[in-house]
Amino acid sequence: MKLLFKRCSSSHIGKLIKDSLITPEILPQLGRQPSSHKRLPNNKRTNSITDKWLKDALTRKDKLNEDKLQNVNLRLNVVLTTLQKLRTSDNPALYFALLNRIGTGHIKWLNKSGRQIDAFPPDRLPLEFYHELSNMLYKLSLRSANDKIALAKFSLQLLDRYYFLKTKSLTVEGKFRANIKFLRNCTLLIVKSQSNYYLRAIQRLFAENSEGQLLANLSQLAFYVETSQWTSMLDILSSCVPDSGLRGSKERERAIQLLELFSPCLVKSLKVMIAQNMENEACQILRSLSEWNFHFDQHDSSNLIQLSQNHSCLKVIETMNGLSSTTAVTRQFGLEKLPTDVSLKQSIHILSKDNFEPLKQDSFLQFLSFKLSDLPLNLEVWKKYIKEVDDQMQAESNLHSLRAFFIDMLLCHLSVRKDFDFMLSLVEHIVYEKNLWQPLLLTDNIVGNKENSTFHCLFHGASQDISTKLTLLALYNQLNEIGYQFTSHDFLSMLKVCKNYSDSDFFYFAFYNLLVTQSHKFFLFDKFSDKFSWRLPIQIGDAISEWLSSLEIDIQENTDRVLQITDDVGEWYVENKPFNSEKGTIQPINIMELRKIFGERKTLFHMDSEIFQKSKAKRDKEMRNEALFTANDAEYNFAADVSYAKRVENLFSYIRSKQMQQK
Repeated sequence: MKLLFKRCSSSHIGKLIKDSLITPEILPQLGRQPSSHKRLPNNKRTNSITDKWLKDALTRKDKLNEDKLQNVNLRLNVVLTTLQKLRTSDNPALYFALLNRIGTGHIKWLNKSGRQIDAFPPDRLPLEFYHELSNMLYKLSLRSANDKIALAKFSLQLLDRYYFLKTKSLTVEGKFRANIKFLRNCTLLIVKSQSNYYLRAIQRLFAENSEGQLLANLSQLAFYVETSQWTSMLDILSSCVPDSGLRGSKERERAIQLLELFSPCLVKSLKVMIAQNMENEACQILRSLSEWNFHFDQHDSSNLIQLSQNHSCLKVIETMNGLSSTTAVTRQFGLEKLPTDVSLKQSIHILSKDNFEPLKQDSFLQFLSFKLSDLPLNLEVWKKYIKEVDDQMQAESNLHSLRAFFIDMLLCHLSVRKDFDFMLSLVEHIVYEKNLWQPLLLTDNIVGNKENSTFHCLFHGASQDISTKLTLLALYNQLNEIGYQFTSHDFLSMLKVCKNYSDSDFFYFAFYNLLVTQSHKFFLFDKFSDKFSWRLPIQIGDAISEWLSSLEIDIQENTDRVLQITDDVGEWYVENKPFNSEKGTIQPINIMELRKIFGERKTLFHMDSEIFQKSKAKRDKEMRNEALFTANDAEYNFAADVSYAKRVENLFSYIRSKQMQQK
């Protein structure tokens, strides 16, 4: 499923959907007019786009038999494919227009082999349309909150009709079970309304139609996750992972599919438990999932392991090994000797005595950074603390790698708990005054720390301050010159500081470079649809949505452009499937192809400080012409941004000069 970016205004979805399904019969425009039709002079008929699509679904017989257009035969798969294309291309108006045209009892539906699909009562669409419509409704639910109540109401009506149609279409009562992805979609539509009333209503429908207690429990869990009711979530979680000893293999398979479909809720619940140090409870849930042969995808598994490492939940990591196809290394060097009440200095002393080598041994000791929380917000106190720890390390081992380990912990802590000016000042102190530029560079080589090393921390720290666009640009350009391996989180930091229309050129520069270096990592195999798909990570999509919703002018133009870019890139990957079977890798999209998608005249593929300032001045002028001013304009401090950027450039210049002196 492609990512949908949130629009800025409601599109009256409730009325649109309702109007789309109430037309009693299809208009007789599917072929030539019957002979009884009297053609008037200058009476020119123009076929709509929906006419064309429906003509594609007509059989040859219908095109020739003009007198029976009100009982046309349409190929189900052709119409469904058209609806799916309209959904993925984000075109709800045409989607519901086509759905409106087929909402009639005068159509006979044919399968792929051309045989009529029986067992459907008059005036009802086949069940496949309900499944497809639930996907579209869920996609629409990602829009503004104003539409979510309307979608919840409609999803209840849709589910009720679905059950009615299901019972009427059965030749043998009770033999057919509802499509669980359809049920999941309807559930999430209800959950997003955050209405307990609608939740109870859908659970009653589930009970009346014997869907089982597991679906009711999972819907309740999803509701608690959506509404952040963590205590209630923990209370019901165990009932969502029941005893695996179900009698029938079909029941067991259905339960596993339900757990997989609701896996985002399970992952969120486990994250809450780990963050609250509920290690034993989390392990119990994981063991229960293991009995179901349940597997998290690689992204969720990595996130859970990383969070467990940060909170020193070693039992969770060990239990995760039973669920993951790749086993995480859980040996904690010297961890058994590190009681929770010892200080960071004492911990480093123990590691030093045991000859701990972070460049060779996977440490998983990031949780030690929590021991820095007691230091006050005073630069001189922190400088004094750094000196004390560094003096101790010099006396005991003088290993650059152990110092790199300490610096990395220090900067990871600062990037999330202190402002960027404070963080940058300490980095300058470490490089200029303490001459620890070599350990600083070594942080990128710490085992298991490729995505959390010093420069990645600088990206994250800068993103916490609104006045760092030029700073992040300087940081990116300096690192790009030396061939640094960026991550999607680095570009996420650049996207997050885009707050209004003036940032348009910087936004597309960051978005372009994200796709240049990271887009091949977003090409995935969807095990539910059994197809390959390409989609942006949720955090990236949210950052883009936030920028689009903050635009003062050209909202629709930029929204359409972003959607077109993502659609085109996604189509390129799905169509080309650029696998390198020998290396087991995915080939990134060709740069020239990507530039063509972005538009050579619309995008600044190279940007430095001067280009940034010119482009921003141009956008600011366009804003002034519209007499627009926002709060974000007042918050952004250009002078501070220029100062930060210069300090970053000086820092890299100093490190390069030191490297040259050693050659």
